[in-house]
Amino acid sequence: MRYAKGHREETHARIVETASRLFREKGVDRVGVDEIMRESGLTHGGFYVHFRNKDQLIAEACALAVDERADEWKENLRGLPPEEAFAAFLDGYIECAGSGDCPFASLGADVARQGAEVREVYTEKVEELVEFMTEELSCGREEALLALVAVSGAINVANASNDPKFSKEIIATTRRNLVRLWVDRCGPKARAKQSVRKTRGKLAAAAAR
Repeated sequence: MRYAKGHREETHARIVETASRLFREKGVDRVGVDEIMRESGLTHGGFYVHFRNKDQLIAEACALAVDERADEWKENLRGLPPEEAFAAFLDGYIECAGSGDCPFASLGADVARQGAEVREVYTEKVEELVEFMTEELSCGREEALLALVAVSGAINVANASNDPKFSKEIIATTRRNLVRLWVDRCGPKARAKQSVRKTRGKLAAAAAR
């Protein structure tokens, strides 16, 4: 049977989209190729027409999940002042993690148990997120890494707790202190102080020559 031009690419994309959704809903290790292909409206035999193995599919599905979420964040933050954008980024991250639809929160533990190909792609996507934070949210790399790791850890602990009030306290405390960190180390006043220190350092070095 002949298919229209682009049919293979469309089918490939549909499989990746289905896998991405199922992995976030159930976990990577709880979803098999049979289920993915069935949910995609295809048979198991067609899987190897598109992928070398399940690892390739996992890598592509993780990349898609992260890219979709990152694009949504970028759109929502566009035009906001840096401090508001940073706080909105944290809120968006917390909200999507709470809904179970955040690729970083829902896939991180699963990815840690996967092979090199999957972990390499996931690492690249985390690096891209850190780069986005440094460029668009006026963070230094150190502050971006700290914020990302802190909010991810807070979400994991909060989700594991059986006390809703305590969970909310964990999230609120983390968010409040990360915003304070941004103001203290990345805000306009902090940047002005850093600029003054750099200028003084250059003048001192020049005078010592």
